[in-house]
Parts: sequence; C-alpha cells; structure tokens
Amino acid sequence: MFDLVQKNRRMVEVLLGAVVLGLIVSFGWSGYAASQGGSDWLAKVGNTTISEQQVEDAMRRQQGAQKPTVLNALIERQLVLNEARDLRLTPSDEQLRAAIAAIPAFQDNGQFSKTKYEQVLSANGMQPLQFQKDVGEDLAGRQLMAPWQASVVVPNAVIENAARLMGERREVVTSVFKADDYLGKASVTPAEIKQYYDAHQVDLKAPEMVRVEYLVLSAAQLAQQQTVSDAEIQKYFDAHKAELAKDERKAAHILIAVQPNASAADKQAAKAKAEAIDKQVKANPSSFAAVAKAESQDPGSKDQGGDLGWFAADAMVKPFADAAFKLSKGQISDVVESQFGYHIIMLEDARTTSLADVKTAVADKVKAEKAQTQYQSSLDKFNELVYQQADSLKPAADALKLQTAQSGWVTRQGAQDPALSNPKLTEALFSDDVLKKKHNTEAIEVQPGTLVSARVIDYKAAQVPPLATASPDIESKLKHEKAVKLAAADGAQKLAALQKGEAAEIKWAEQPTQLGRFGNPAVPADQVKAVFNVDVKKLPAYVGGADPAQGFVVYKVEKAIAAPAMTPEMRAQLTQSMEQTYAGAEMASYMANLQKKQKVEIRAAKSE
Repeated sequence: MFDLVQKNRRMVEVLLGAVVLGLIVSFGWSGYAASQGGSDWLAKVGNTTISEQQVEDAMRRQQGAQKPTVLNALIERQLVLNEARDLRLTPSDEQLRAAIAAIPAFQDNGQFSKTKYEQVLSANGMQPLQFQKDVGEDLAGRQLMAPWQASVVVPNAVIENAARLMGERREVVTSVFKADDYLGKASVTPAEIKQYYDAHQVDLKAPEMVRVEYLVLSAAQLAQQQTVSDAEIQKYFDAHKAELAKDERKAAHILIAVQPNASAADKQAAKAKAEAIDKQVKANPSSFAAVAKAESQDPGSKDQGGDLGWFAADAMVKPFADAAFKLSKGQISDVVESQFGYHIIMLEDARTTSLADVKTAVADKVKAEKAQTQYQSSLDKFNELVYQQADSLKPAADALKLQTAQSGWVTRQGAQDPALSNPKLTEALFSDDVLKKKHNTEAIEVQPGTLVSARVIDYKAAQVPPLATASPDIESKLKHEKAVKLAAADGAQKLAALQKGEAAEIKWAEQPTQLGRFGNPAVPADQVKAVFNVDVKKLPAYVGGADPAQGFVVYKVEKAIAAPAMTPEMRAQLTQSMEQTYAGAEMASYMANLQKKQKVEIRAAKSE
C-alpha cells in the first residue's frame, strides 16, 4: 500500500497541483508549449508533440533531472492539459492574477512585485503573455484534477488495520554469526588464486592513470587572504542597514492547532478554546509558560513554555509576525489565526541588530567582495598565461602569486581532490593535447568562482597487475567469501536445532531490540517478514537468515507488542496519508485511461 504512494508521489504532486506553479518557474514552461506538428519530436500526446529540444531545455533548467523523468513529466502534463482543453475548463482572470501573485519568485517582502515579475520573466527568456497562457493551462489542469483530492474516502476499518500493522512491534534478541570470526577456518590455495586471476582479468585490470600538477584561481581562497579595516566594515554596514540591522522579537506562544482539512465546526471549537486561553493568560500573565506547557499543541515549543527565542519578521508566517511586531514588551496578543491554527503570543523582548552583533559576518562579506574583485581582474591573465605558455604553469603562478600543487593518481572516473573532480577537467587531462603533448589544460571553471588549469607529469597505461601483485587482494577476497559461507552454515545449523527444541551453543546479544514492520533499513525485508510470521502464541520462537555482509543472523522472538492506541493527531495524519495513497491509485488509473484515450507515442531520441 505504502509502496504505491512512493511510486506515484511525483504524479500525485503534479496532478494535484502541489508543485505546478513551482514547475513553471523552475522548468520555465514558457517555450514548452507543445506544437501541433514537426518531425523533431520525442513524444506525441494526441495531436500534440513534445520535441527533443523541449526536453533538453527542461533538463538544463532542472539540474540533475534524468531524461526519462523529465519526458514523463511533460507527457503527464500534456495529457491533463489536453483533457482540460477538451472539457473547456478555463480559470477566471481573477484566479489567474491570484496564482501569479502567489509565486514566491515574483514577491518582495511577501507582496507581488510587478518589477520583480518582469525581471524574472526577462531573465528566463519568457514573454508575459505566453507565461500567463502557461499558468492558465496549469490552473485548468488543477481544476480537472481537484475532484480526486476531495472525493477519496478511506473506510475506518482500513485505517484501523493500517495503524495496527504499522504500530505492532516484536521484541527480539539476536545472535550474529560474523564472517570475520570464521576467517581462521577459511583457507585458500595458490591454485584457487590462480584460477580466480585467470577468470577475472577484466575485473582486475587497473585503469589508465595520470598524476598532474595543477594551479587554482579561487575567489574563496583569495577571500582568506584579504584584510579589512574597521572603516570598511562600518561603511558596508551603513550601506546595508536594511538587510543587516534587522528588528527582532523574543516571544512565546500557545498554539491551538487546526488540521488543513478541518471542518468549520472544528475550526470554531479551536478558536473558542484559544479565546478562552487568551482571556486566562491576560488575567494572569505570569502563568503563560505553565499554560503553554499544558495547552499548547506546538511540539517544538510546548515543553519550553512556548518560548520561540529571537526571530526576525521574515522567519514567521505573516499573520504571526504582524501581530508579534505590534506588541509592547510583556503584552499578550488577541487570538491570531494562521495556516497552523490559532496563536496567543506574549512578547518578551525586542532588539535591533547592531554592528557589534554582525561584525564578523560583515567582515567576511567585505573580504568576499574584495576577493571577487581581485578574482575578476585576474581571470583574463590566468586564461592567457596557461594558454600562451602551455608547457608550464609557473608563469601564471608567478604572475598571480599562486602556488601549484600535485595530485595523486587520477583515472578517467575522476579524482578525489575537489579541485580536480570536474568531468570537463578529467576529459581534458586524457586528451591528446594534454596527455601526449604535455600541454596545460585550458582554464576550466570547476565550480562557480574557481578556475583550474593542470598538466600531466606522470602516466600509467591500463594494465592487469602481475599475479604476485594481485594475489594478496585475491586471497583476502576468497577467504572472506569462504568465511561468509562457513558462518552461514553454522548459523543455519544452530537455528535448525533451536527450532527443533534442541540445545544449541549460541551467544545472544545482551539486550533485546524491537522491530517494526517498517523502518528497519539495516534488517533485510525477508527477515523482518519471518519475525512477524511467527505464531505469537508459541513464544519464544526462532527464525533467521543469511546476511551477505556478515554471515548469518538468528532472531529469538520473545514478545509481541501491540500497536499503541491512536491519538486524534495520529489518526488525522494516517487518514491524510492513506487518502493520498488511494488518490494516487485512482489517479494512476485515470492517467492510464487518458493515455489510451489520447494515444501516447514515444520514439527513441537521436543518437548523440
């Protein structure tokens, strides 16, 4: 059941609209408006095509995304948009304006900024009309999919059963038969080593490798060399007071939480409770911390008497911040409503950040600015010298007062040294110009603000090591494999004896542990299943299984622990999770029907 949520989570999020607007900004849908024709396409959704260029553009904007994932996302989006268009679903102008204004990238201090809107669109090569069209299409898609979110009802019996399965525990004592304990009984002959050596030449072959001398021009390193005066620090602080000299408040609060899907009656009951508490603490302000510990439903601050510490306005949701920053020291607010529920806030103190509070951070910023200026002024000279005097890095190092360094062995898979772990640099190191002609690489930006040039000073061709060199590693590997088998055989034998009721010489762990059906990444799933399959009326019971890394594990199941009773909060969370699961399953079926109805065709990309 829960696997289904994971498998369909991306589709659930996209189709429910949880990330639709985020995708518009991060993927830049403008320009992805699928075409009605053309031959350069990867997928066809009904009569609409998705080109290879659209997929490549999306991958470039969504760094790290894999091509199949991006293509599937574009296909799913187009399926929904086509259906919404066929059903003539169209958002109103007011809905469109509200959706665009709600996008954080277009906001300044929580409010929509037309200037920022135009700047972001321009920076991403988007036209306002096309962008508005794209947002409108996505809103129409959300209209289409919204009923799935609201119509799912999970039977109470299903929720109760899920809670039982998720909450049950088994108390077990383990005995681990470790392979390392059997190494002394495992022996490997020279013939076995030779046989492995002959059969695994490809695996044993060491890749070609180079050692390099390299030179780094880094803004971060330059920053460490900078010095700044108090006058420079004061000047920067004065110029950035709006950013640095922030007003902060120290407050405590009491939260009466309201679930996102709460009914109007539940909301009214929560508000009434909050108003009663507000009246109580205003009558006796010294009781605020005690009341918070007893009544607050904020797990993060309840045990501290509601204490939230110091915070700036932008660290809190707007209704909370607006109320807190209007209070005087010691004053208690009226009830404040936010997306989390109802708050009662007591202001404990206020302060404005001074230069002394941020002096170190300001000094670092000034150093970074000076370093960036020096870095920018050195770029052209660095590029020029490593290229024009290609047989040595010394001229560039001397001119820019930098130090060369030498690496360990580097393969085509890259280097461990962060300065050399860039794929483009690795490719350059094994090029003919660098490897055979011994030239410097070009200056390569390995990360923002860091340029590297390198030259090869030593080379090893790919080769299989001699048998004598490879023998120790082969012997160690074969001995471990035999030890694992010996441990597994011994563990299985002892387990069989225990299951027959016979005595077995076995060393158990000193303390029992508890296992649940889920959340045991260190325990193989088949072993968890075996533990929960034992007859709880016949305990203790014994099960076990092989562990490829260690050998064998035997479990003595001593006690079955029932699931704890569900609290209202637990029930609400589980209900929401299962509603998403059910919605995911229904939407997966709906999407499959859309694919049949619209006919999705995918063809192979052109070879690169």
